[in-house]
Amino acid sequence: MPDDVWTPVRLRPGRVVRVHHREAGTAGRPLVLVHGLGMSGRSMLPALRVLARERRTLAPDLPGYGRTRGRGRTLGIAGLADALNRWMDAVGLDEVDLVGHSLGAQVVAAAVRQRPGRVQHLVLVGPTRDPSAPTWVGQAWRLLLDAPRERPALLPVAVRDYLRAGPLTMVAVLRHALRRPEEHAMGEVDVPTLVLRGSRDPVAGQQWCEDLAAVLPRGQLQVVPGGPHGLVFSAPEAFAAAVLEFCR
Repeated sequence: MPDDVWTPVRLRPGRVVRVHHREAGTAGRPLVLVHGLGMSGRSMLPALRVLARERRTLAPDLPGYGRTRGRGRTLGIAGLADALNRWMDAVGLDEVDLVGHSLGAQVVAAAVRQRPGRVQHLVLVGPTRDPSAPTWVGQAWRLLLDAPRERPALLPVAVRDYLRAGPLTMVAVLRHALRRPEEHAMGEVDVPTLVLRGSRDPVAGQQWCEDLAAVLPRGQLQVVPGGPHGLVFSAPEAFAAAVLEFCR
């Protein structure tokens, strides 16, 4: 079973938050898994257990999500990326492979831009902000379309995490994320990067992922046949195999 760990992290402007993360495995360069909008590290547990067979793997709850309190302040993409970097500093992760799922893909890409040099490999799983669905309503509709394609066990995890995060917070963060021209900023992410999507993912479309991989200086695309949006939970073996192969 993964260990539960709390680490005091000083965020801007001087607030201290006890950040919760789950951790398993001891070998190799640490792998950090960053959850998507409204979710927590619980959504990463199936993948974490598989990855931990070969690598030390950590899955934090970013401030305002899961067991990490937000102290009354909603963080956008840049704020979440800064919190992620400060948490990695506090845990002592000087060199990592970084994985972000869904909205977490935007967060990890921003974290690399803020602190280049720490991340050796970057994986963007089902990245959000597909321009073919430019509104938060369109993105929410695509999530609903994806729901029947996921493992049923994901539903109670999602409901609990969404209620804890709060729907108003989720909408505010998603609207903020959709305003960011992420595909332009990706040109500054100069680390080996894998864009990973499931072939049945309605949230991150094939054309969007192809375009994103093309913009990245060292990007490539891989598609998991039959995979839904939540690869980390619903297809953890295929997800882990792709991540481990790329990060070698």
